[in-house]
Amino acid sequence: MLETARNRRNRRKIAVSLDTGDGEEIVYMFVNPTERVIDTLNDEREFLPFERPDGSVIIIAKKTIRRLSPMELKRQIDARDPYDVLGIPLTASDEEVHQAYHRAVAAVHPDRVNSLGLPGDFMEMATFRAAQLNDAYRKVKAVRKAEVAGMRDDPES
Repeated sequence: MLETARNRRNRRKIAVSLDTGDGEEIVYMFVNPTERVIDTLNDEREFLPFERPDGSVIIIAKKTIRRLSPMELKRQIDARDPYDVLGIPLTASDEEVHQAYHRAVAAVHPDRVNSLGLPGDFMEMATFRAAQLNDAYRKVKAVRKAEVAGMRDDPES
């Protein structure tokens, strides 16, 4: 079923961070008032509409969605696993961590969002997401630095 303007008006408009493999993008998703985001992702449709900040609508195949995170501004920055925030496995190399961080932060950097002339709520979400990414990257680097220092101090390694 094609998403119509009438159907969108009857749904909640939720800001989400969408990653389809080409970097993250902040978009709006439309969810029935009685459903959660996960319910919408698991419904029978193969494609979902998302609205960009400029008002244009894009249609995305569900199978191409790598990660979709609702943008909750009340959540604590360090309440999540830093590897999850960066979208990398625990076994990622230092170079993979670095690339994932730069790719993710480039998509939501507040200066970029501000230069696009987007509404203030997107600026607030972008600032929050960039802070999450910065915090996660700092934590991963600190843990890895401590592990390397521990290996140098351990005579059995």
